[in-house]
Amino acid sequence: MGLAALPAYTNNYARPDSAPGLESRMIARPPSELPSDLSAFVATHFSGRGSNPDRLIAESWYRSVYEHGLDPAKPASHVQLEHHEIRLHQEEHHDFLAIASQGVEGLARRLNPAGFAVLLSDSRGITLDARLPGQHSPYSDSGLVIGSCWDESLVGTNGIGTGLAASQPLIIHRDEHFLSSNAMLSCSVAPLFDPQGALLGCLNASCLNSGGPKQAQYLTLQLVSLYARLIENASFRQRYASCTMLTLGGDSGDLGNERLLAIDGAGCILGANRASFLAAAQGIPLLGAAVQDVLSISLDELITLTQVGQRSASLRLAGGAALEVSLRMPATATRRSRNERGVRVVPAEPTLEHLAGEDPDLQGSVRKLRRVLDRDISLLLTGETGTGKEAFSRAIHQASARSNGPFVALNCAAIPESLIESELFGYRAGTFTGASRQGMKGKLEQANGGTLFLDEIGDMPAHLQTRLLRVLAERELVPLGASTPVALDVQLVCATHRDLPAMVAAGEFREDLYYRLNGLTVRLPALRDRADRRGLIRRVLAREAGDEHIELTTDAMERLATYGWPGNVRQLINVLRCAVALADDGMIGPDCLPPEVVSVPVERSSSAQSLTTTRDAAEAALLQTTLEQHGGNVASAARSLGINRATLYRKLHRYDLAALRK
Repeated sequence: MGLAALPAYTNNYARPDSAPGLESRMIARPPSELPSDLSAFVATHFSGRGSNPDRLIAESWYRSVYEHGLDPAKPASHVQLEHHEIRLHQEEHHDFLAIASQGVEGLARRLNPAGFAVLLSDSRGITLDARLPGQHSPYSDSGLVIGSCWDESLVGTNGIGTGLAASQPLIIHRDEHFLSSNAMLSCSVAPLFDPQGALLGCLNASCLNSGGPKQAQYLTLQLVSLYARLIENASFRQRYASCTMLTLGGDSGDLGNERLLAIDGAGCILGANRASFLAAAQGIPLLGAAVQDVLSISLDELITLTQVGQRSASLRLAGGAALEVSLRMPATATRRSRNERGVRVVPAEPTLEHLAGEDPDLQGSVRKLRRVLDRDISLLLTGETGTGKEAFSRAIHQASARSNGPFVALNCAAIPESLIESELFGYRAGTFTGASRQGMKGKLEQANGGTLFLDEIGDMPAHLQTRLLRVLAERELVPLGASTPVALDVQLVCATHRDLPAMVAAGEFREDLYYRLNGLTVRLPALRDRADRRGLIRRVLAREAGDEHIELTTDAMERLATYGWPGNVRQLINVLRCAVALADDGMIGPDCLPPEVVSVPVERSSSAQSLTTTRDAAEAALLQTTLEQHGGNVASAARSLGINRATLYRKLHRYDLAALRK
């Protein structure tokens, strides 16, 4: 039973391939036209409920009877995914879960104490996350658990299913539920939309046996709607982090009603959040429209405002309404390889995926990291010196919900043993002679609300290992000289090039601390062991070159690719940074490389040469054929090949296909 067999009132329902068996459990009936007057239908089928439902509820009841063939008197028969189905289903929605987790947790903190269960569902009504009050059993028995399907075609009128079908915030209170067995529930739900206006899922708060009137749930609905908008906005900002972002009008402190637009380099609107779509219903064009068609100013003029230090401006819409507009430029759009004084500007921090490159092992590690982020799991990075452990820790911080919090790093091997304790735990004023009069916050306290990176954790003195273990276990810190503990909320990332299990076996590192630190261990391979060594060299070169177009000669690439790199990625960065400065006419040859790299003989077997030659010839032939099919149009050919235009130009240059450029 496929997508076409599902109810016609929504096209957002489709069985995930990751949930085998679900499709066979879903019921669908041919759609029927809704009558203009539903009062007779309600009186016939629901006279015993003594309710006068609004139109939205009555329509859902009608669908439940005539489209889905359900009987309101029958007990609920919840469709529940099996454990392996839940795991696969959550993997499929990993990014959505990661973004929404902070909002779900924040709403649960406010509503769980009042007896509400908070649930997050996908667009098919399958619950992805559930935060239940203290007494779990009654809620679990009612189907308020992860993996339960609340599609309206299965259980009739309910908060999640009907909220998705109606695509609007609503309350389904007690006997407004279609099945009488669900009449103990009162549900407040708000749908979640992506930047193109399609349903992502919904956020729901449900309580049991609410004796009050429906009106008593209105404040809950407002809170659910607020957190739904915050989740949408977080998703929007992450998706369009590399684009120019406009915030239109409204009170800057009202985060739930921010109107956000993502703009491409040509000044066209790529995406909008829900608040902007609601504004569009009043006549403002959005997706695909140019900025100047919506505002009285072009994107270039807005960028000019930012260049003179102004981040917002009072403008008028094309229709004449006054509006406050603020603009955020992406880091990639504003950075340059050199500033006006010729001083090199450091590029933006790379992402986890950028650091993993095409190395299969690292890509697998990044997938695992993404799944454990924001789940209070300590991370341990291992590998040789120079493999990029701090870069990975910064990327982990940026990928987490704590990205707006502090990132604090401490190298345990670079600080004298006598100072590590005060550096890590801090002290209060007057604790010891020579101390600062104001006292000092330690790294743990500085990192509160963010990420603490402890590099070379294997070099931490034994007595501090004991104290760190206690802090991690109790989630609070007592600085030197203080009497009151400080509550800690820190993501801990540790790194070492040493063999910690061997140190534990030798009694040089506390075993209990080791197991506290390695919730997930990620090994960063040495550069010589990476499967994507050549690709990594090209990526580092592009990063170091910035706006300059610089390439490696074949000889230079071979020498870089076959060198042993004892200093790993750190050494590679330094070598290429110097080579970029020495490059002539945009080309780096062996003469731009240090003697230790050039002196290593380049050895290539005939089989390796044959494989490389065959691969290159096939790629060159594909490029030429694709270009001919697109009449030499590089932009069109690049889209067809699934690569960007700059990449295609580099490949054309590499294979000497410049004659085909247009």
